[in-house]
Amino acid sequence: MEGLDRLSALRNELASRLGNQRFELLIGTHTSLKCIAGKLLVGSPSQFQLQWLRRRLHDTLKNSCQAVWGEGLAVEYHVDETVVDPSSVENQSESVATVEVAQPEASRPMSTISDGAKKNSRESAAGKTDNGQQLNRIPRVVSVFENFVVGNGNELAYRTAQSVAGQLGHYGPLLLFGPPGVGKTHLQYAILNQLRKAGSQIRALRLTAEQFTAEFLGALDRRVLPGFRHKYRSVDVLLVDDIQFLAGKKATLDELLYTIDTLHERGRQVVLTCDRSPGDLKSVSDEMVSRISGGLAIPMLSPDYATRIGLVRQFSSRLRVAGLGEFDEETVAIIATQIAGSARQLQGAINRLVATCQAHGRPVTASLARSTMIEYVQQNTPVVRLADIHRAVCEVFGVEAGSLKSQRKSRSVAAPRMLAMWLARKHTRAALGEIGEYFGRRSHSTVISAHRKIEGLVSKGGEISVSDRSCHVEEAIRQVEQALRTA
Repeated sequence: MEGLDRLSALRNELASRLGNQRFELLIGTHTSLKCIAGKLLVGSPSQFQLQWLRRRLHDTLKNSCQAVWGEGLAVEYHVDETVVDPSSVENQSESVATVEVAQPEASRPMSTISDGAKKNSRESAAGKTDNGQQLNRIPRVVSVFENFVVGNGNELAYRTAQSVAGQLGHYGPLLLFGPPGVGKTHLQYAILNQLRKAGSQIRALRLTAEQFTAEFLGALDRRVLPGFRHKYRSVDVLLVDDIQFLAGKKATLDELLYTIDTLHERGRQVVLTCDRSPGDLKSVSDEMVSRISGGLAIPMLSPDYATRIGLVRQFSSRLRVAGLGEFDEETVAIIATQIAGSARQLQGAINRLVATCQAHGRPVTASLARSTMIEYVQQNTPVVRLADIHRAVCEVFGVEAGSLKSQRKSRSVAAPRMLAMWLARKHTRAALGEIGEYFGRRSHSTVISAHRKIEGLVSKGGEISVSDRSCHVEEAIRQVEQALRTA
């Protein structure tokens, strides 16, 4: 393997050990790695950063060298003035050289073994465990538009993200919001990857709100705020993940808001993600809600059945590439039916199924998938009772607690009642008769009718009348499910 290839392999190994986000934050492009005369030379633009690297990452660097070169290398540290310290750059003119778009983070692999087992597999010869068993590694997948599974709950977000990648600054800022595991971060990285694919020299930065906070506080502590502000306010695209993390952090929020304003005035693009709607963001910052109201906010919902089918097929194809076999259509349908949650939950369930098959030396079958999924759901899904759904619907839409169980048929009561029945079928294992009995001693045919009506509204993107207002049924479902999660 050539020198440059080994250094590239070393960076990949470090990213694997540290995690992509920590790798970009701690090493990234602001640390140079060179191999000369059997030594690994680690370069940073300041003595302070070199001391930090030596104290925190020395063992990781040595172990990574062992994994790549097959032998230990001496690790030496030196100040490298050719590397730009992003936190110490003073105010510069607008003609500053462009920076290539950051390498997008590959999504974490679907692991079928524990972290300890993965470490052993790296350190054992030929990728084998201590007992000689060969471990098949499931390939990593880079988050791009081409491998994003599009469905009813995320199509608008997907199309908008594509539009943003092709026409920067058109929507400013763009907020993608929804529960965890629906693809918000995937779309952020897809935008970055699309810009790289185009071969442009656009300056782009992507990070979490937690990383922004840590770097801002570090800049305050080291008194290098001008460099910090130049770094973030001179880019063409800024992508910040999980902005709900900023709740209660007034100084950091103000800094981010000033940054968003500056970029917006210059026609630059900002893409934010959050696990709550703009209305719910008022608990984080009224000013943030105001900025977002001038841009575009797109909801992303939990995957429906058709989307879950597509996700399971995609994960299954990765298993085939790793030589672990591929699921048949019956198995795919069983997984998509039993696991009605996010993409992460589907991936975790598939990990469990594959690990079970490998542990017992059995192939994947529909019957094994069915039993494994039932066990997985029992262990990982919080128990939702009919009373929980009743409470959440009443809380979100301001309906009196006794109304849903009454015989009233007015639209302000009937619509929330139908929604509650639909959610009961989705989130509980209660029988039709049990659901009907709970909501006012109604027949099982009434529950079926309510379920069909809500399904029709969901498929058509219709609205539901609640109290004195109307709202999109998908938004109503999202709000109730959010109330269930935070109960």
